[in-house]
Amino acid sequence: MNQESVYCGWLEDSKNDGMLLSPTDALILMARVHVAAFVLILLAMSVPLQHSFGSTRTLDFFLFPDGSTHVTYSLDSDPLLPDTEVSLYGDSLENLVAEDENGFLLSTQSEKNILQVETLGSSNILINYDTYSLISKDGKIWSFEIDSPVEFNVVMPENSVIVGMSTFPIDMNVDSDRTKILLPSGPAEITYFLAVAESSQVLPPAETPVTADNDNSMMYVAGGAAVAIAAIAAIAIKMKNKPKQVVSASQTTVVAERNEPFNIEKVLEMPDLREDDKDIIKFIHENGGSALESDLRKKFLLPRTTMWRAVKRLERHELIEITKKDQQNLIKLTNVETDKNE
Repeated sequence: MNQESVYCGWLEDSKNDGMLLSPTDALILMARVHVAAFVLILLAMSVPLQHSFGSTRTLDFFLFPDGSTHVTYSLDSDPLLPDTEVSLYGDSLENLVAEDENGFLLSTQSEKNILQVETLGSSNILINYDTYSLISKDGKIWSFEIDSPVEFNVVMPENSVIVGMSTFPIDMNVDSDRTKILLPSGPAEITYFLAVAESSQVLPPAETPVTADNDNSMMYVAGGAAVAIAAIAAIAIKMKNKPKQVVSASQTTVVAERNEPFNIEKVLEMPDLREDDKDIIKFIHENGGSALESDLRKKFLLPRTTMWRAVKRLERHELIEITKKDQQNLIKLTNVETDKNE
């Protein structure tokens, strides 16, 4: 009998010859790829919808004699998120500027007291603006009120005398004739009045012999000073209960009246004008009464935003006028004939 070996195996379909995957496996793989792609698309669409609140690092309030407050604070932001929301202090805002850690301007949108800043790629935000809604005045007593979730600094105006404070300060010192106060988080109110600049000058003491009469007179003077301080405190407490009047920009000090020529000596003696603003006024006056904003930036080596805030401050004092010349900002002193030789 002849024996014959037979090889048993699967019968391959000639139609699938040359294919890496069978039609069934290919359909399963395609279904899995579509699901994975759909999940990735959903994740990508959800990223732009995320935003965060910035974490405040420093918060400073600079008070000025005209009732304005310059607010500046630095915040940390997530560079992976496109937007960061920031809480604003005050109702009416002017000269708002938002910058990143490299000094580049950031786009902003505000709604009520929330500022939305486009901060994609930025890890730090610097915000500056001016407001008149944080300070009120009743008679000669000024009042600054704020409610902050973090510690903050308050820089008082020059020649100001504090008569009341609703909370105990963490630290207090004097820098460049201005009192700087570090206050804890929470609500705070500071009441003060502005003293006359001449009264703040210290006269050298006269060398006189000390007698018993002089000792008695010194006691009387000390007693009178204590009574005066007590009277001021009583007046401040009484005025605190009265309705407060919000100071608007129209109530700022006006030195140069419309019917008077520009007086550079009088402007340079203004106690409520910053020294750097006086330097700008002096340069414009020496330049014939007008100068381009770009020339001012080159002269004082200031960035665009800083110079624009200084120009707007001088405009509120009605010391300058801002006009356009060849698509540039031309800064002119008020009541000065620029084409007239002085």
